[in-house]
Amino acid sequence: MLILSTNCDVFLNGLTLLAQAQPAIDGNFVLTVVLRVMHILGAIILVGGLFYQRSILLPGGVDACFANRRQVWAKWVGIATLFLLASGLYNFITILRVAKFEGTPLPPTYHALFGVKFLLGLLVMFLAAILAGKTEAAEKFRQKMGTWLNVAWTASLAIIVIAAIMRNYH
Repeated sequence: MLILSTNCDVFLNGLTLLAQAQPAIDGNFVLTVVLRVMHILGAIILVGGLFYQRSILLPGGVDACFANRRQVWAKWVGIATLFLLASGLYNFITILRVAKFEGTPLPPTYHALFGVKFLLGLLVMFLAAILAGKTEAAEKFRQKMGTWLNVAWTASLAIIVIAAIMRNYH
């Protein structure tokens, strides 16, 4: 009974501290939240769409991946890519500025992880765009659609793992 009481006290104290740590709701806070939401939405659209194509549609054949809606998917790939690049750049600059302001610069490992994550992100965006494209190069990529969707999905998983690791640095 004493353990349960102690655990409840710790939990309630934690909630009290959390409630007291409210951020100032100003323009900077709103911008940060909006860009964070854009980043998450961009990732959901891009990675979710690639996963759906690979796991649900591709078994029905390459043509099933777009169901005569390739142009619509291409538009969403562009929107998701814009969201990810714009919000990711803002987030990265903000994280660097906060670390510098606090006098605790991020270690070289963080920058290396960011570089790998960024390059993998560009790979995923490229693959999504080329697979949805209408050029001859896109048609050649679509001939090995399953392979490229596997590469994109594997790179996406690596990005998620790297992001989780990077989150512990700031």
